[in-house]
Amino acid sequence: MLVMIGVPALAGGAAAAQPTEQLTPVIGNPIASPEPVLASNGRRELAYELQLINRSNSTVTVHKLEALAGGKVVQRLAGRALEAQMQPYGAVDHSVKLAPGQGAYVLMDVSLARKAKVPGTLTHRIAVTMKPKQAAVATSYELAPTKVTKREAIVIAPPLRGPGWVVGNGCCSEFTAHRGTVLPVNGAAHVAERFAIDFVQIDPMGRLFEGPLDQLSSYPYFGDEILSATAGKVVGVVDDIPETPAGALPPAITAEKAGGNHVVVAIGHGRYAFYAHMQPGSVRVKVGQKVKVGQTLGLLGNSGNSDAPHLHFHIMDSPHPLLANGLPYRFSNFTVEGTLADLAKLQAGAAAKVDPRGRGARHDELPLNNQVIAFP
Repeated sequence: MLVMIGVPALAGGAAAAQPTEQLTPVIGNPIASPEPVLASNGRRELAYELQLINRSNSTVTVHKLEALAGGKVVQRLAGRALEAQMQPYGAVDHSVKLAPGQGAYVLMDVSLARKAKVPGTLTHRIAVTMKPKQAAVATSYELAPTKVTKREAIVIAPPLRGPGWVVGNGCCSEFTAHRGTVLPVNGAAHVAERFAIDFVQIDPMGRLFEGPLDQLSSYPYFGDEILSATAGKVVGVVDDIPETPAGALPPAITAEKAGGNHVVVAIGHGRYAFYAHMQPGSVRVKVGQKVKVGQTLGLLGNSGNSDAPHLHFHIMDSPHPLLANGLPYRFSNFTVEGTLADLAKLQAGAAAKVDPRGRGARHDELPLNNQVIAFP
């Protein structure tokens, strides 16, 4: 008796269309589904990450990576632009080369016009070369189909008051200390800080600090009140970690203490707000307490994995600051004062150079990396 396998029968006797089978050296998958957010550039940003793994025994060089929606290219990374967004696991430097068995991640940012339709799915097309070459192996093909979450990013109130707040390590297109942090936590890759912001403040003279770099008192905003950006219920509090001296990161710190003194607030619909690096003994709320918008949670400090006073803020899908997926959010009201032109000189003590382009009031938008903004 002859048994046919691999060709399922369809109504009407037609055979099912089969995809073309080909061997592909690099496989890929998204770490999390992207969720659109309206940013202060007037565009909707889809920030997400792709993991790539070289499954061949050749060294692979990735030459091009494209995101497609409905067959149309909506983002293209190649050459130096691709290298700037790609980092192999276990490597310090960026690279588009993958050794046999090596993995990497690539930061993606599909930027859409404000009124453009958000695609339900993104696919990706990769182009590679192999050394040594291998016969019968595809070097240009599609991979990593990715669903797009359609829900709107939450609108929240400002967590701080006043002018001159710099959006440090912010979203969306640059490889910053937040966007580039893909952490292996509890056996899986997590990007809790995808939309995180490190808020530092420049004074009217454009200075970040006045006095010795290593003295916390040199930073005028040290001790500012941190305000609850939402209503909700406190589900996490740490308040006993000493301040880190300014000027350098601590030599070693556990994952549990990385956020220093902090507060986590459950805000509903699977979202949690995280406020980190507060002064020890300054937290004014307790676990289980309900909080209101604008309520003081604590004072801005420099505890945990921090080298200068700042508020680290992000929204996540878990009450655990690192075991989470970072979610987008929008501030209800702020004013863009410009964009910082030279962060390194500011951190060294020079007055800030602020590019005035893009100034103006913003509502229900996410401020972008290195923008200087004023909260009411």
